[in-house]
Amino acid sequence: MKFKAWLGNLSLRKKLMFLFAMVGIIPLVVTFAAIYGELRDSIISKQHDAANQNFEQALSLLSTKFTHLEDISSMIMIDEQINEVFSKDPDRLQVWEQLTAFERITDYTRILQTNTEMNGIIYYIHDDFVVAGEGATMYRPIGNVAALPWAKKIMAAEGNAVWVLAEDEAAPSTRHLMLGRVLWNVHDLSRPVGIVTVRIELGQLQSYVMNTSAGQLIYLETDDGEVVISSGQDGMEHRVQPLSRPMNRERFEPMTAGDSEYLVRDSGIGSTNLYLRSVLSADTAAQAVNQARYQVLLVYGAVCLALLICIIPVTKSITRRIFLLMNKMSQVRQGRLNTLDIATQEDEVGHLVSSYNYMINSVRELMDNQYRLGQEKKGAELKALQSQINPHFLYNTLDMILWMAQKDEKENIQEVVYALSDYYKLILNKGEDFVPLIDELRLCEKYAAIQQKRFKGKIRFEIEVEAEAEACLLPKITLQPIVENAIIHGVLEKTETEGRILIKGSVRSGRLRLTVSDDGPGMKEEVSHSDGYRGSGYGLNNIRKRLEYYFNEADGIQLHSVQGTGTTVSIDVPAITGDLSSSLLLESG
Repeated sequence: MKFKAWLGNLSLRKKLMFLFAMVGIIPLVVTFAAIYGELRDSIISKQHDAANQNFEQALSLLSTKFTHLEDISSMIMIDEQINEVFSKDPDRLQVWEQLTAFERITDYTRILQTNTEMNGIIYYIHDDFVVAGEGATMYRPIGNVAALPWAKKIMAAEGNAVWVLAEDEAAPSTRHLMLGRVLWNVHDLSRPVGIVTVRIELGQLQSYVMNTSAGQLIYLETDDGEVVISSGQDGMEHRVQPLSRPMNRERFEPMTAGDSEYLVRDSGIGSTNLYLRSVLSADTAAQAVNQARYQVLLVYGAVCLALLICIIPVTKSITRRIFLLMNKMSQVRQGRLNTLDIATQEDEVGHLVSSYNYMINSVRELMDNQYRLGQEKKGAELKALQSQINPHFLYNTLDMILWMAQKDEKENIQEVVYALSDYYKLILNKGEDFVPLIDELRLCEKYAAIQQKRFKGKIRFEIEVEAEAEACLLPKITLQPIVENAIIHGVLEKTETEGRILIKGSVRSGRLRLTVSDDGPGMKEEVSHSDGYRGSGYGLNNIRKRLEYYFNEADGIQLHSVQGTGTTVSIDVPAITGDLSSSLLLESG
């Protein structure tokens, strides 16, 4: 389930890359597993075949050579004249007789020695023969070597051919492989009269075992376990000594020596007491297999890398437009309606992009229409709110003029009419919805002057506004309704003869702050906090709505009244100066 959830949360690009990778890589992995098994068996088989071929070649060459040398030794051993001479008692022969007898043996032996496959033939004879001398001679006294192990081994063979590894007594630092046979007394075949040896330098045999495969060791050893010659790779002959005695193995078989595993094949050479052995380290086969595996892995890795390199641009080409579309949709959530400006294509994603652009254009058009209708509705509401003032004030003023006419107050009627004319000139304001605060204050002064006439000087009207604030713009007829409420519900409800109305204004931190205060009796707490409070038919809610429409801010007007002290109406709106039309202000909201 966790994997399913994780896979479901992956991006589309990663899913496609994952899919393409699996489609491309899984067959490669399966192919690699199949090929690797066949390759491993093939490598091992070829390695064994090569090792067997090298072993059999060395065995054949050595067998031919040793058989030939054994034939030579047999020829000497059965030669009657040679055995007759060696069987004589040297004390009964004159020196010249001995020299004459040995001359034929020497000539015959030299003929045999012309064969380049040997280094010499040495006779070990009775010490009293005059030709048995010290040094590198053909005839040597048998007494000097009779006690040596190799000589004892030859004597123990009782005439059979014996191969031994021994040092030359004339040159102790030189070792030879020697084929030895016992020579018998022709008159008493139970009594030996000497030894004949056929010698081979080890260097001549070395080339026979040098044709080997990698990691293969071929070496020749005696039945005593002495290594005669070896291919000498890494001195492995020293590591394989603990192996069992040689036997005739027709193929490589596994064997263990210490902590190491080996593949071993061995064979006796003809009828000799020499054995040829070949050893393959199990690690060698593993190394060959590992090397082939690494090479195959390298090839497959390169193929997988090339596959991924091809997958990435293909995946990007598929998902690029989807990601662009997704980003544009994210911008829509932030209120930014932008179309996707890319080349149109006829595939599924291209149709999706076209549908998105069509939707955005439709939403834009719908929002523009909605905004226009909203602005028209807002303007109509503002006009309606503003129009509530004119009939009300005009009705009260005309009622006052009627009352003055009844009293025959011609001069007062004239002053009121002039004031009323100025008042409506200021209200009209050339059709503008916004007026500077100074004009709004003049409007209030005209209104207060008319009310002074009506209420016989009971109103004391004062203005304390900073010069900076006078240039700020306000919706027209904002302060006059507040002053009207202050007169009707403040000044006129006092028991004293005169009431005071004070307008104060300033600009602080980019805000226009105005207060209209009266010293009337104030209002009850529950009435002063009522948004629906209306004075003389016209409430503060009317002004609050207009300020909210124009400035897009709630709570632009606040009412604070203390019973017995008076009432203060506060206005807090942005300080805007300049020649701005109402439409521009509405758009900024």
